[in-house]
Amino acid sequence: MIWIPISIIALLFIIVLVIIYFFNMAFVRGKITNILERAPHNSEFEGYYDEIRKGIAWFDEANKESVYITSHDGLKLHAYLIRCENADKTIILVHGYRSIAQNDFSCAMKYYYSLGMNIILIDQRSHGKSEGRLITFGIKESQDVKAWIDFAKNEFSGTKIFLSGLSMGSTTVLMASSFVDGVSGIIADCGFTSPKEIIALVAKNRFKLPKWFCAPVGLFAKIFGGFDYSYSAEQALSKTNIPILFIHGEADDFVPSYMTEQNFDACVSKKKKIIVKNATHGFSFLVEPDTVKGALESFILNNGD
Repeated sequence: MIWIPISIIALLFIIVLVIIYFFNMAFVRGKITNILERAPHNSEFEGYYDEIRKGIAWFDEANKESVYITSHDGLKLHAYLIRCENADKTIILVHGYRSIAQNDFSCAMKYYYSLGMNIILIDQRSHGKSEGRLITFGIKESQDVKAWIDFAKNEFSGTKIFLSGLSMGSTTVLMASSFVDGVSGIIADCGFTSPKEIIALVAKNRFKLPKWFCAPVGLFAKIFGGFDYSYSAEQALSKTNIPILFIHGEADDFVPSYMTEQNFDACVSKKKKIIVKNATHGFSFLVEPDTVKGALESFILNNGD
């Protein structure tokens, strides 16, 4: 009889170890991979490597400065600021999970600059040069965006502010949409609906873990991270008044495009949606540059005057 409780205890112990491992893998800060090192070995980048390399080279050569602010909970947050002469608009670029803005927006930075915009490339908390140990999938990061908006207002008096996010950065700016002021428009590229939804999807598709597994992960997030990972972009979008341009690749197998459809349906403000047929995760700008650039220019000009 003693073997039954021992086996149960052993099983529970293994489950707890798996949860701890998954929590650390999902939420704890890690090393950022250099996109130029990764791209040549990834088939998704085939045909775009030179363009990405040129975009990052433009950033490297740009006249930029490091700027810092303090988050609402005391973290030192970093961004790169690229000033555009006589600009009356400023765009805050918010990168994705375990990335940096100069990677995710490598091919868009120069384009935004050509539209006469100051550029603020933020390092989200627990990324790049910003402090922080835990990644909260947009929950606490959305409060950081509010602080960067305040910075932009102080730095550029009277500027029209736009937010642009990719992947987790998209969800970050969408979650911020319900409580920030003074934003002319938001560009949301391939964002997910909520941390809970995307973590459940990744756990199922990539690790073959059951759906119930996400409940204890969420409990760990609340206890050790101090955030509710079930909060969704949809909840924020049901209360926003900021114009939003949604973009997503139909071939995205990481954050499926139906999540943008759900976010779009939940949005109660002025909105537009572009689904790029053959684009995978974060590749819409590269796959259909004319379509996406046209939509971006129209959105920025129509909401920034």
